[in-house]
Amino acid sequence: MGSPQAGKATTVTVRFMDDEIMEGRVGGIDLDQPNIELEMPDEGSNNERALIPLPSIKRITLSAGPPTTDEQARAGKKVAIRFQDGEVLRGYLDGELRHASHGVTMRLLTVEKDRIETLGIPYTALKALFYLKTWDTRPMEFDGTKDRHVSKRLSSPLVDLISNMGQLEKLRKRGAITEGEFQRKRRKILDNI
Repeated sequence: MGSPQAGKATTVTVRFMDDEIMEGRVGGIDLDQPNIELEMPDEGSNNERALIPLPSIKRITLSAGPPTTDEQARAGKKVAIRFQDGEVLRGYLDGELRHASHGVTMRLLTVEKDRIETLGIPYTALKALFYLKTWDTRPMEFDGTKDRHVSKRLSSPLVDLISNMGQLEKLRKRGAITEGEFQRKRRKILDNI
């Protein structure tokens, strides 16, 4: 499996297993390789580049945005992606899964059909991908949409919490996270402050 746009650097969002989020540019993502190299052009950071092993990554957002009318109309198979940390990501699979040695790439349309993302998920982060007949109607605490993994990480100092708020706002403005995800994570941070 090659890169999403071979030869052209693209901005991606990397979500780590510990819930840290990092943005950077890559020449390509190849899940047949055991790591990715991320350029970090942020002038405010001391970091230029990072070599990131795939087992530390939960998922990589290669592209995201509003779907076309055709993408909304062809909303395919309902899937629930269960991660090792308990998070569940639900949506419609657009096309087929692309398997590689160290992970899988897919296009996922949200349940609300208002956003489509191209995701790279390392096998080490994935518990299972379920094909669903219907959307689950169990209470939130049972279906995994509750952000349980965030509460583990938010035991850090107040400075980290305030920094996380700024990072969340930045990601929301760029469209890297949905408004719903922003509000949920923001509430978690505010509860811990």
